[in-house]
Amino acid sequence: MSAGSVTQGFAEGLLRQASAGLSAAAARRCGELVCDGLAVGALGAGEAPPRHLAALAAEAGGAPESTLLAQGLTRVPPVAAARVNGAAMHVLDFEPMWNPANHSLSTTLPALLALAEALARRGGAAPDGARLLLALAVGVEAQERLRIASAQFEPGSFLFHPPGMVGAMGAAAACGVLLGLDAGRLAHALGIAASRAGGVIANVGSMVKCLHCGDAAAGGLEAALLAARGFTADADAIGSPRGWGRAFSGAAFRAEALTEPMGEWLVAAPGPAFKLYPSQYGTHFVIAAALAARAGWDGRGAIARATITAPAMAYVDRPIPASGLAGKFSFQYTAAAALLDGRVGVDSFADARRFAPDMEALLPRIAVLPDAAREGRFDRMRVDVEVGLADGTRLHGACDGPPGIWGRPVAEAALQAKWSDCLDAAFGADDGPGLLRDAARLGQCGAGYIAALLDRFGRAGATHG
Repeated sequence: MSAGSVTQGFAEGLLRQASAGLSAAAARRCGELVCDGLAVGALGAGEAPPRHLAALAAEAGGAPESTLLAQGLTRVPPVAAARVNGAAMHVLDFEPMWNPANHSLSTTLPALLALAEALARRGGAAPDGARLLLALAVGVEAQERLRIASAQFEPGSFLFHPPGMVGAMGAAAACGVLLGLDAGRLAHALGIAASRAGGVIANVGSMVKCLHCGDAAAGGLEAALLAARGFTADADAIGSPRGWGRAFSGAAFRAEALTEPMGEWLVAAPGPAFKLYPSQYGTHFVIAAALAARAGWDGRGAIARATITAPAMAYVDRPIPASGLAGKFSFQYTAAAALLDGRVGVDSFADARRFAPDMEALLPRIAVLPDAAREGRFDRMRVDVEVGLADGTRLHGACDGPPGIWGRPVAEAALQAKWSDCLDAAFGADDGPGLLRDAARLGQCGAGYIAALLDRFGRAGATHG
């Protein structure tokens, strides 16, 4: 790598930060992220997209070294496991949001788990839980710095889905740390992964969206494994005039964001915004506002109309979503679900709920009013929901930040309840509590624990056979 390479400087900075170790806050947050990712991924494994991917991976064969979450103790090669589990961790849209907007967990944790398990099963040196948490923090750091460097902060302005843009490089950085790559080889891993970037926004709302995260996890892991073998990339695949930065951000690319001095880990500050609803993060503002409006309603009288005043965000202005899955990306649908049911959960996005008579009747009565004066950045956003009942009663709710947004931490009890609900639904109420305890211990456990933990998480879930 050349002395002036942005990619080389980025790799060196990440390794310097890794050598300093995790702060107490970063270590605690990474432990929470492991619990969130495993709980959400185990439940997501029962959805159709991860099951298709799991079947394809099993058919392809190869060394059975890495476990697929909740797929009947199926083991496949590590790169394939990273893809399947990455998709499972993202498919419900229930993993944390980051600032700038990204899905930094499902692109990184599945790659690390697959690699750590494979190393343990090969009988050589395997990482312990603390090393995995450190690598996870590096993967988040890499992705969030790339997102800052991209200078794209409003979700409606993206041409590419953020985890598709930056996820493979985050996974490559994380896996490079787990493999012990030096700065030169880590820079090559980042360069290899830079050519794996993509993910068109048109596929948001389809099965392909979860594959953006799965492919990023797989591509990043493979990039690190290739670099470890001596595979090389361009001397500056990120900062070159024809590199990643220019390709995705043009003249707005801020290379200095990758190489400036690093302080507290980004995994801790600003850290994740943990999700309590399984849908696109902007819809959480709508859900919270709709629930606030509904709190003033005794349930009597039909809803005649509802109006959502929000920033102009065309990709979530979907008045009649084609499926329950597409409803995860619809302001109108999520408002309707909250108003009709007084809650929004995984079952809110089943096709049975999407096409129920009361939902079909209410959706055409909900309008979105884009307000150009409102910002679409999640850290600066506000949504108002106005409901008119047939008897003339008017209800109002507003949200400038859903539960768990940055600066307003979600209560620990709420996180524990979310994880328990996911694991109970995936594995049954008898096994869920023990699995959660085992996941929470990962950071304190030695080499080999990760493989044993994934043995437990690999069983077929109670809800998906």
